[in-house]
Amino acid sequence: MDYELIGNHPSIGKIRELISLVADTGYSVLLLGETGTGKEVVARLLHAASSRRAKRFVKVNCAALPLTLLESELFGYEKGAFTGADKFKPGKFEIASDGVIYLDEIGDMPLVLQAKLLEVLQSGEFARLGGTDVVKVSTWVIASTNHDLEKDMKAGKFREDLYYRLNIIKIEMPPLRERKDDLPLLMDYFTERYRKELQLSEGFSIHEEMRDVFNDYFWPGNARELASAILRLMMGDDPLIVKSDLLEGIT
Repeated sequence: MDYELIGNHPSIGKIRELISLVADTGYSVLLLGETGTGKEVVARLLHAASSRRAKRFVKVNCAALPLTLLESELFGYEKGAFTGADKFKPGKFEIASDGVIYLDEIGDMPLVLQAKLLEVLQSGEFARLGGTDVVKVSTWVIASTNHDLEKDMKAGKFREDLYYRLNIIKIEMPPLRERKDDLPLLMDYFTERYRKELQLSEGFSIHEEMRDVFNDYFWPGNARELASAILRLMMGDDPLIVKSDLLEGIT
C-alpha cells in the first residue's frame, strides 16, 4: 500500500520538511496527535525516505496486548520460558533490526515494560524472556501516541527518562479541524482511492450540500473519520443518514 501525506497547509509542509531532514539520522521520533491524524502515514514515510527502506517496517500496537503478551511480542522468548512456549520465538525488536519498529500507542505501555524499553533504547541490547544471552539490535524506533505524555508523566503513568529518550525528534500532527482548507483535497483523494478499490467504473461525486456539511463538521476522528464517511457514501449509504450522523457532531 502506498502512503501519502495529503495537504497544502503550512503544518503539513513543515512535516514533509522534517521527514526529509531526519529520515537518515536514526534518532528516535515521537509522533503526537489525535486519533486519525495520520501518525502511521508519517512513520511509514520516514521509513520510505531512509536508507533503511529495504529493511522491515514492524508495527506494534502497545494498547492491543496485555503486559505479558506485549513483552514477549517485543522481545521474544526462549523455549520453555512459560507454559505454552514450546519453541524459540524472536521478538519484534529482533525482526526489525536494521529497519524500523513503530510503537503505536506508546502512551498505553505499562510502566514496568517502559523500563525495559528504555534499556533497549540506551544500549541496543536485551534478553529474551526466559533467556540470559544478550541480543544486540540496531533498530530505528518511531513511537506515536494520542496521549498528553507530559500530563501522564506528572500523574506517574509515563517515565520521564523514557519520554526524553523517545522525544529526540518530535512531530505534531494537526487535527483536521485546524486545516479545513485541505478538506477538498482529502475528499478527492479518498474518493479516488475507494473508486479504485471498489472497482467503480462510473464517476462518483459528493453533492455540494454534503460538502458544506463536511466543511462545518468538527471531525473528532480526523482524516480517518472522513475516509469512513466517504466510503459509506460510495458503498450506497443514504446521504441523508450520513448527513444526519455528522450533523449530530457539529459544534
